[in-house]
Amino acid sequence: MIEPRVHPSGERVLEVENVEVAVAGKTILRDVNFHVVRGEFLCLLGPNGSGKSTLLKCFLGFVQPVRGTIRIFGDTPERARRRLGYLPQLKEFDRSFPATSVELVVASLRGEWPIRIANDERDKALAALKKVKAEKLADKPLRGLSGGETQRVFLARALVTDPDLLLLDEPAAGVDAAGREDLYGLLHEIAHCDHLAAVMVTHSVAAMDRTAEKIAFIDGTVRAFGLPQELFSDANLLARLGGHGPDGIAPK
Repeated sequence: MIEPRVHPSGERVLEVENVEVAVAGKTILRDVNFHVVRGEFLCLLGPNGSGKSTLLKCFLGFVQPVRGTIRIFGDTPERARRRLGYLPQLKEFDRSFPATSVELVVASLRGEWPIRIANDERDKALAALKKVKAEKLADKPLRGLSGGETQRVFLARALVTDPDLLLLDEPAAGVDAAGREDLYGLLHEIAHCDHLAAVMVTHSVAAMDRTAEKIAFIDGTVRAFGLPQELFSDANLLARLGGHGPDGIAPK
């Protein structure tokens, strides 16, 4: 389990206050409150249908709360969007899309799809791919990549703009065991980055074990929020997660 750190600045990157979200007239989140400081890695855990991914879409400005406030560096999600990096679930991407890895990363730099790539854009894209150990994939078609390789490229896409807040929606879903381990290693490095805050939706206790400094357990609202060692000593919470903490052992 990662050791939680004290983040000297204490600057609040993300603030969620009394947020309520409804979809098709049905309330799926209510009274959601928590915050993330600069350099902190927060994992959002919870059962299917608990509202985790919807909450992430609120942070991106794609879904509007019906009540409450979300602030990113004191601003609205829409105004702060250029300070965000986003890694979606693998299933949300059309794997047959005719593009190369470097084109996908450059598109994030430009905010539009590139017809031609300038030398400086390619250099920045290659630097981002190198950061995630995927520089050899630069000119390979996305449709030929494995699940793990695809997520590396999407992680480079999320990081190329040098964001201040990284949002990850179950990044290892659909990735094979070897690819997951590699991805968790990269996320572990991100979890030790002093300037980059991250919020990750996950069902994986293994992913949490490699990354989380804080945990928010979501099930319609925030049922628990705190340090991993605190929450994983809670037998009731562990029962909701299948009965096991990050070491695979239930508490006595």
